[in-house]
Amino acid sequence: MSLDQGAAMVVGTDRSFTVQSVVRNIVGNHLIWPLLGLLIILGTFVDGFFSPRNLVNVLWGSTPLACMTLGMFMVMVLGALDLSIESTFAVAPAMGLLVIMWWFPEVPWPVAILTMFAVALVIGLVNGFIAVKVGVTPFLVTLATMLTLRGVVVWLIPEGVYALPAGVTYWGGARIFGEGEMNRNGIPVAIIIVVALMVVMAVVMNSTAFGKSVFAIGNNEPAAFVAGINVQRVKITCFVLAALFASVGGLLQVGRLDSVTATMGDGDIMNVFAAVTLGGTSMQGGRGHVSGILGAALLITAIENIMNLLGVEPSIRRIIFGLVLLAAICLASIQERMARTNA
Repeated sequence: MSLDQGAAMVVGTDRSFTVQSVVRNIVGNHLIWPLLGLLIILGTFVDGFFSPRNLVNVLWGSTPLACMTLGMFMVMVLGALDLSIESTFAVAPAMGLLVIMWWFPEVPWPVAILTMFAVALVIGLVNGFIAVKVGVTPFLVTLATMLTLRGVVVWLIPEGVYALPAGVTYWGGARIFGEGEMNRNGIPVAIIIVVALMVVMAVVMNSTAFGKSVFAIGNNEPAAFVAGINVQRVKITCFVLAALFASVGGLLQVGRLDSVTATMGDGDIMNVFAAVTLGGTSMQGGRGHVSGILGAALLITAIENIMNLLGVEPSIRRIIFGLVLLAAICLASIQERMARTNA
């Protein structure tokens, strides 16, 4: 065998290894983006999907789900779950709006937003304290708080609250950098907020001691404790952040709808879980990417948008989303196996 033939074989082997590495990396960590690309290709066969107005609506509509998903991401990286996110999504903005519209109508609208965050902070602390300090399984704790908070919001606003102050609806309903009546060609403020949150959280999770501590706890909690990480504090902080992100999502949804209702977010926890797992977050903890969260939120919202354009019946939509959840769980299992293989 000549020297040139041997070199060719080496180059071919290296190229094959590189291709395999790229495929494994995509399937194991970034599968959401090929899936989103495939859905976009399928969207070319749906009338109206690629209109600029509809694409902006997809991005806009994904913002509340993206916030809730980002909160679930924080908790799942720990290896836990927070089912109360969907109820916090409704009860936090409801409490904030009741303060300025019913109970203390003389106070300015910023008090409503501060109240939303305060309510979310309390919910996160309660979830974190019971799960971490008392030692109750997070799934059971947050299931109880989810049911309790949903009951609270139904009791407080059984018929909803409408005609909200402009200062509150601005964050989820306003557009900027546009012209014309109602600024309909502008960029929704909600999109800018979510992109900013994603960038900040990507930096926090990848480049700070806190983010590295979260991943360390999810990978091996006893080892993280031995390494000097304050495990309990980090866990409680993640539950608090999950509640705060859910309240931000609720604020954006309130702005889009110009109302808050008792059913807002009801049942969305399944879409949140599907989005987190499709985004590449491990169900066992210790692995995940903030960028995948954004892609998964867009994927779920685009599926819903396509079904709206096609006029799919509500019962069929439940079937489809059930299949999406099943696919997310299966893909998460595949990604787990590939991650272990690469390790």
